Amino acid sequence: MSSESNDEKEYGLVLPFDTDNEEFVRGWALGEMWKSLELQGWAHGLIHARSAEMVMRMAEAKGLPFTAHVYDDGVWMEATIGTPVKEDAR
Repeated sequence: MSSESNDEKEYGLVLPFDTDNEEFVRGWALGEMWKSLELQGWAHGLIHARSAEMVMRMAEAKGLPFTAHVYDDGVWMEATIGTPVKEDAR
């Protein structure tokens, strides 16, 4: 187990996009969250902090709560829309 805190971890893409267009990347991440909302009723993801407004709007559109943690770098945030279902509760 690593002794690094979440704020010290580096994040990257497993398969980098073939474009540097930041709006494409932002749309991809938000689309993944929307897909999770549609399929399971909640979503959790690591996104750019500049997407916070859209995540809040997505939560509002679905009538769900929104929580987030912005990392110390101010660039990344971990966001949750809705209430995740615990595996043992299914």
